[in-house]
Amino acid sequence: MLIDERHFLDIKNTINQVVFIPDKQMNAILPFISKVSYRKGEYFTKAGDYQTHIGYVVDGLFRLFYVDPKGKEYTKYFNTQGSFVVVYNSILQGQPSYLYIQALKDSEALLINYLEWSKLADSQICWQIFFRKLTEQTYLEKEKRESDFLFYDAKTRYRNFIKDFPGLDKAIKQHHIASFLGISPETLSRLKKNIDNCQ
Repeated sequence: MLIDERHFLDIKNTINQVVFIPDKQMNAILPFISKVSYRKGEYFTKAGDYQTHIGYVVDGLFRLFYVDPKGKEYTKYFNTQGSFVVVYNSILQGQPSYLYIQALKDSEALLINYLEWSKLADSQICWQIFFRKLTEQTYLEKEKRESDFLFYDAKTRYRNFIKDFPGLDKAIKQHHIASFLGISPETLSRLKKNIDNCQ
C-alpha cells in the first residue's frame, strides 16, 4: 500500500530529530516505502523469518520477545508510535530472526526496504549518520535494560518502565509487563499494590 503525505511527514520529522536529511534525499526513499496494517495478534516477524525491512510505527504498539525451548516467552522491548522496529541480526547478517515481533493492538507500520535504503546510504553521508545514530540509540537502550537488571530491584525496574513507557502499564496485559521486568505476574501484582499503598 502506498503511503500518504501525513505518514511521510511523520517519518520525515522523526528522522530529522535524529539527523537533518535534505528533502531531495528524503524523497529518494519514497519508492522503498510501503504501508502495512496489522491486526491485533498479527506478527511483524517471527523467529526463523528472514527480515529485509525496517519498520516505522505510525500507529499502534508492538512487542518484541523471545521464546525459549520450553516455550516460555521473554519480552525484550515494546515499540510504540514513532519508533523504528529493526531485527538487526537478520537484516545485517542475512540470518533468520531470533525474535518475534507482534502487534498488541491494531497497528500500522511503514516498511522500508533495507537493501535499497542502504545502497542509497553508500553514497549519502547524511543517511550514513542516520544509520549510525539509530544503531547507537538501540545499543544504549540495550545497555540500559541490562544495567536495570544488574543494579536495580524489581520495584525500581517497574518505576523505570512507567517512566520509559508512559501509560503503557494500563494499555497492555500485565503478564507482558511482568515478562519485560523479569518477574512473575503475581510478583508484579504485589509490587503494584505496595506502590499504590505508599502513594
